[in-house]
Amino acid sequence: MYEIQAFMENQAQTLAEPQPFRNLIAQTREGQDAHGHEHFFVEMLTEIDTPALPYGLSDVRHDGFDVTESHVMLSQDLNSRLRGHAKRMGVSLASLCHLAWAQVVSRTSGQEQVVFGTVLLGRMQSGSGSDRAMGLFINTLPIRIDVRDTPVERSIRQTQTDLAALLEHEHASLALAQRCSGVAAGAPLFSTLLNYRHNTGNPSDNSDFPGMTVLDGQERTNYPFMISVEDG
Repeated sequence: MYEIQAFMENQAQTLAEPQPFRNLIAQTREGQDAHGHEHFFVEMLTEIDTPALPYGLSDVRHDGFDVTESHVMLSQDLNSRLRGHAKRMGVSLASLCHLAWAQVVSRTSGQEQVVFGTVLLGRMQSGSGSDRAMGLFINTLPIRIDVRDTPVERSIRQTQTDLAALLEHEHASLALAQRCSGVAAGAPLFSTLLNYRHNTGNPSDNSDFPGMTVLDGQERTNYPFMISVEDG
């Protein structure tokens, strides 16, 4: 959107040269380590033979249109306390949210070792210029979190470590990850997602983009149970 705004304000010359998407695909393919991806996901998932399915929801082939959505704005007090706890422990707020979501998935599925999908930006390992390229970078990959009797702070730090490790494999395929698990072929490895993202502004707020009007926007997923966290 900032690029469109630059054109509208006759400031196009201030924009950096865009990076062709094909260049980034080539960089990614050259840098991929298939054996490394496989080793990583075998270590994570080989013991998982039963998926954690909240409320027994197992159909991951829906088109995402017949869904019920709910939006909740956290209070400033809760927001401040969460950030304070994250800062005190030296972890990201995203790690706190992933551990909290793991608790929800555990309670609603009856599993103590839970696996769910986390949405990755896909640009962390894409080389220089990825922030100036249009293209389908995002990827969804599994993360495993053990919610058995473990002190909370240790669990949070382990989650932080696991998320950082997962980012090193953000271009691996979900199909490969599933093959590395003990879940039977044809069964879903997970049926729930967490999408944690940083937003600098609300795209539906037209005041952020003078001269432009956002008409509509929709998000759809084939997974039956999902949470999106907007950190803005």
